[in-house]
Amino acid sequence: MSSEGSFLVEDFINAITTQLDRVQDALRLKAVNRPLTYALKDISLDLHVFVEVDVQGNVRFRSSGPNEVGASTINLGFTTITRPMIEENTVSLAMSRSPNLDEIGLGDDERKRLEQLGVRNAAQLQKLGQSTSTTSVARLTGIPVDRLKNALSLGKPSVTQVSPVHPPVKPPPIKTPVPFVPPKVQPQPPPVVQPRTPVLQPQTPVMQPVQRTKSEISHPIKIAPGTKKLNLFGNNLVGGDGVPQVKLNNQTLNISDADEDVLVVEMPDAPESGALEVTLTDGQTVLYQLSFEDEEVQFESENFSDSENREDFFSRDLWQPE
Repeated sequence: MSSEGSFLVEDFINAITTQLDRVQDALRLKAVNRPLTYALKDISLDLHVFVEVDVQGNVRFRSSGPNEVGASTINLGFTTITRPMIEENTVSLAMSRSPNLDEIGLGDDERKRLEQLGVRNAAQLQKLGQSTSTTSVARLTGIPVDRLKNALSLGKPSVTQVSPVHPPVKPPPIKTPVPFVPPKVQPQPPPVVQPRTPVLQPQTPVMQPVQRTKSEISHPIKIAPGTKKLNLFGNNLVGGDGVPQVKLNNQTLNISDADEDVLVVEMPDAPESGALEVTLTDGQTVLYQLSFEDEEVQFESENFSDSENREDFFSRDLWQPE
């Protein structure tokens, strides 16, 4: 309640319904021991209030004081509804998670005009634009078409990055230090001086570049073998039509967690390299070429894959210690 004693209509109704919900919860507990009890079927209230409209366009009620005349009488009636009635006549939870109008760059005046048409977020704006057209919405609200198109582009879903979900790193086991025992020094014979031979500079092996074929899909991704989950980062991923659909080689993948900016996708038991297809809520499809990295360590030009190759190189006649 404000300092002037007025209150918003929705705050008053929400307060009444919240207390009625508590009565309903108490009846559920009471029914454990009393099969027959009494409940409130309907409730009606007559309010003697002064109706006010603030600068933000909100309707407020102010209760009339003693001997204060000119108050209006407002009748409020409450009745019961069921869950199917709520789901049929209210906005879906998936659509309510869409960005608000102010988050897609619309001002206060533009937001009020769209709210008068039942539009409160980006998903509802896109649905209205698909049902009519952006030009029709601009004509009804007085908002320029360019402003609406820019807002719609900001509210579109998109995928910006795909990366594997790394499992938590386990700390290495603590090893008990082994006491150091100095080795026994054996007497060495005097060194034999050999005639110095010319030293040739070692030749550095030339690493040939790996020839890779260019994939037809413009988004290549490499993940480690055994990856269980993928993170799909983006914007506005959850819309009015639910969550995107993700497929790997035409096999639908399960989405374990979904939010506005990230989706957690579960990989199949035996995944294979192929096309990762992400169909967003607006019908747009993004393709990725998924492949698995080799688990073996790739050495640089001065290193070798095993000790045998190192010994072969150092045993060549081209290299001698100084």
